[in-house]
Amino acid sequence: MEQFSEMKEFKVGSIVKGTVLRVTDNEVLVDIGYAFEGSIYKDHLSLNKVNNCRDFCKVGDEIEAKITKISHGDDKNILMLSRLDIEKKDIVNQFRYQLEIDKIVEAKVKKDIDAGLLLDFHGTEMFLPASLIDLQKIDPKTLLNKTVTVKVIDMREERGRMKVVVSRKQAQYDLLKQKEKSDRDERRSKEKAEFETYTVGQVLSGSVTKLLDFGAVVQLGEMVDGLLHISEASHYHVKSIQELFTLGQVIDVQIIKISDKKLSLSVKSLQPTPWQLFMEKHQVGEKVTAVVVKKMQNGMLLEVEREVSGLISKFDYSWNINENLAGKVQLGEKVEVQITSIDPVKQQFTLSKKHLEYNPWADIHFQQGEHISGTVKTIQEKGAIIEVNGVEGYLPISELSDDRVEKVDSIIKVGEIHTLEVVECYPKEWKLKLSLRRVLQKESQKEYDAIKKDNVSGNQPLADLFSKFKK
Repeated sequence: MEQFSEMKEFKVGSIVKGTVLRVTDNEVLVDIGYAFEGSIYKDHLSLNKVNNCRDFCKVGDEIEAKITKISHGDDKNILMLSRLDIEKKDIVNQFRYQLEIDKIVEAKVKKDIDAGLLLDFHGTEMFLPASLIDLQKIDPKTLLNKTVTVKVIDMREERGRMKVVVSRKQAQYDLLKQKEKSDRDERRSKEKAEFETYTVGQVLSGSVTKLLDFGAVVQLGEMVDGLLHISEASHYHVKSIQELFTLGQVIDVQIIKISDKKLSLSVKSLQPTPWQLFMEKHQVGEKVTAVVVKKMQNGMLLEVEREVSGLISKFDYSWNINENLAGKVQLGEKVEVQITSIDPVKQQFTLSKKHLEYNPWADIHFQQGEHISGTVKTIQEKGAIIEVNGVEGYLPISELSDDRVEKVDSIIKVGEIHTLEVVECYPKEWKLKLSLRRVLQKESQKEYDAIKKDNVSGNQPLADLFSKFKK
């Protein structure tokens, strides 16, 4: 009766603990306190492959197993044990303990139902509602027998069973955001590492990726770009950055400033300045063609090279100080001039037009009172222009005669040659004032003195002598 009672306590499916009595290559004999020992064959020791039972346990070890068969016979009693279901249950419990709300796990799709999909997570069933299967519309059947990534959104026990609800859509969204963050972090890390390789003054080649109103964005490396401000694009005035660059164009730039993780770039720092180009090409005394760019009270600015202008003073227009070159030329008109000085420090230079021309007054050295010959060139209302040795002098109407003269041409005619007296002569000012009246006076005085010497007697009145010289 005691043996029968013991047998009633053990049945197929019971979980028992026992002590290992003997181990062979293919079998483990276990004492579980039953009327006879139980056997665990090699294939039932573990879910993992066991090549030799001796590698799994030894005599005296305590082992837990599940009764899979009990048989009593006259000749042979059988008690079969297995550890497979125990390990399966351990695995289920182990992974079930890992489950929690908002956790992302992988599970296998095992069945398609009307409301969604049933998934298996290491022995735990999960429900994936149809509305949460994917971010996009797909056929749920395409996921059957596939392992998918899901997020646990609900866990509760119903009627002794654990009910787990998951969302593949939410997992996709979370993983997408996670990847975006990871990509951002990776990009920032790479960008920081690359940024630290750049230094002020460094010259690099880069590709123009953006054209803006105020400049261009130039890609320098894999992660870092810099700004080329329009003011640093050229030494010359530029209205639009499109005048210089196109998208995708590869250009050489220099880093001129690093601030707040930003690079400021320059192209003009790599190029000679307009002044440097001017100095390479021109020197004092050179004859150049310049363009009038500005008129001022005391002179004009003439552009010799692009955006390089020099000053021509009004005193350098002509040897004739009365000639106004500014009144003869228009803005944009070309003028031939000579470079008369260059100041490399101030980056200034001066120009002259008169130095390219012969100065007819250079050899004029008339003295006041000197008598010279001149040709009447032009008759004017108040006088006449007289040509003397290639220069022009002025004979005022008041210097034609001692008598009142109404019309200049009543005394002299164009083309006539007369002896005239120099009243004033200022070569630097191109000024020569002449007199016919003074010459005639002196000639009359000479004639009078001669007659007086030969003919005057003590009884002859002076009035009679002077009457001869009156016109």
